Amino acid sequence: LSHEYGHDHLYFFFPFYQDAARTQLIGYMGLKFDLLRHLMQLRKFRYVDMASVRVEVREGERILLQDLVPALQFRTTANPEIRALEKLITRSFYEIALLIAVISLLGYLALISVVTKPLRRLSDHIGAMGRGQGALLGESYRGALAVTELENIRQSLNDYQQQLDDMHVSLVHKNQELWTLAHHDPLTGIFNRRAFDDDWRAMHRTHRDAPLGVAFMLFDCDHFKAINDTYGHQAGDRVIQGLAESLNGALRAGDRLYRLGGDEFVTMLFSTDIERARQVAERCLEHVLRYDFSAYGVKEPVRISVGIAYLDDAADDALQRLHRQADIAMYYAKRPGQGKVTVYSPEMGTGQEAVVSNAETSAVYEAMADPDRLEMHYQPVLALSTMRIEYYEALVRIPGEHGLIMPASIFPVVELRGLECEFDLAVLERVRRDLALGRVPAGAGVSLNVSGPGIVNARVNEKLLQYAPLLSTYKLVLEVTETALITQIAQASANLNRLRKQGFIIALDDFGSGYSSLRYLSSMPVDLVKFDIALVRSLEETGRQGVFVEDLARMIKDAGYQLVAEGIETEALLQRVTALGFSHAQGFHIGRPAPLEGLRTVSLRTVN
Repeated sequence: LSHEYGHDHLYFFFPFYQDAARTQLIGYMGLKFDLLRHLMQLRKFRYVDMASVRVEVREGERILLQDLVPALQFRTTANPEIRALEKLITRSFYEIALLIAVISLLGYLALISVVTKPLRRLSDHIGAMGRGQGALLGESYRGALAVTELENIRQSLNDYQQQLDDMHVSLVHKNQELWTLAHHDPLTGIFNRRAFDDDWRAMHRTHRDAPLGVAFMLFDCDHFKAINDTYGHQAGDRVIQGLAESLNGALRAGDRLYRLGGDEFVTMLFSTDIERARQVAERCLEHVLRYDFSAYGVKEPVRISVGIAYLDDAADDALQRLHRQADIAMYYAKRPGQGKVTVYSPEMGTGQEAVVSNAETSAVYEAMADPDRLEMHYQPVLALSTMRIEYYEALVRIPGEHGLIMPASIFPVVELRGLECEFDLAVLERVRRDLALGRVPAGAGVSLNVSGPGIVNARVNEKLLQYAPLLSTYKLVLEVTETALITQIAQASANLNRLRKQGFIIALDDFGSGYSSLRYLSSMPVDLVKFDIALVRSLEETGRQGVFVEDLARMIKDAGYQLVAEGIETEALLQRVTALGFSHAQGFHIGRPAPLEGLRTVSLRTVN
């Protein structure tokens, strides 16, 4: 390539040969081209500015063909199609962005309408259910939710809430019926010992710091034991019913009559004075005298003695003494030459005379001083899964001048005088000796009853820990009442949990105090729940009472507790509790309480 006279010329030289074999060179032929002009003729360069094309060769300078490309200089031109494509892409980008924004806005509005608002309504719906406003849900949410799945959830929640409401109403009704059953005496229909204990504690809380006039009135049937022995227990029960009816009719409207046990009744008169209290007591005597007990076959006149203790100030220690003072006054009323209504006076003393003159009270004190004076009887408890006797409940008796003194006579004395812990210690020591000496068959078990004050008492708990060496030989069940747990649930639970770790099995005895039992049962450290005799006997009835006891048993069993049925006296009742899922049964049909000499492990067939 050569630059000459302002033009770039391209020279090509070709050799010529003499012969076809190209062996004899005769010369060369040269061709000269104007490079740029021929390039433009050969091809149209769309993206090159042809006016800018030049070759970097100086005038007269020559370069070889292989050096042409580096020396060639030019400028490119814009491609209109690419420019148009760029504009199209840019416009499309903005259009797509706008479309996305519009779709996002529409999607957001749709999300709010279809999802967010229904979710908010559903959340408000759940909140209203949590606040107990289930009855208003139908009015607050007119129309279905937009999302079918959310509407299904709402309907499911409504159904679940309705089921919970129905269960709650049913549970409230069952609790009310159970409370009534547990706080009323099944023989007379009046309030029982448990109701009295509740009202006694409530009276202390209410009147502790307030001035009051309260009369504590204690009724006792004269010579009731003789009536019972002469005419039989059925006539004795009729006499008790007649006494309750006549006394209730003599009391003022609003006064409550309680049967503490046996032939002993109590009432408390509030906002009264001693004269009005005496008038009420005299009216009670008249009603009893006018009552026709001969309809029950009782020929002798039935009379009562009344002891009254009156308090016109609110000293707490004075309130505590009312029951004891009425007890002393009642014993004075029974003495010959005394009026049948006696009001306590300080001249009667502290009651030591009554203690000395009362054989049952004296026997209790003697037994606490020497546990060997106690006579333990053991009643078998049947495991329904194996139909074998699994353990025995230790029941206390005290030998007396006229035969054995039974628990119905022992515990009113113990509780009235606040001797629960001392009596627990005596019973626990007596049973421990029986076990340590091998008097109870090895491999069997023993159930121990501990009072409410005893379960939180340090000395009683220390005595229970002395049973630890016996746990490898005997199954030991510790029975406590629900009242004992509820009144001091924190301390009682701590002590019972400690005993459970030692190996004791904890049983809740006399289950059936209504609201208290169902409310606190889940927090009580118990393994067995013992249905008391009144509840179990309700299963023999075909009415509402039997049905709700069945439901209650299933509910507690499903919660993971083992159930023990007390008071089994017929084969039919045994089959009933077995079908309901009770794990254990106890009662005269299985075996009566007996001294150690009568203990033996037997099958139900042998018992029958």
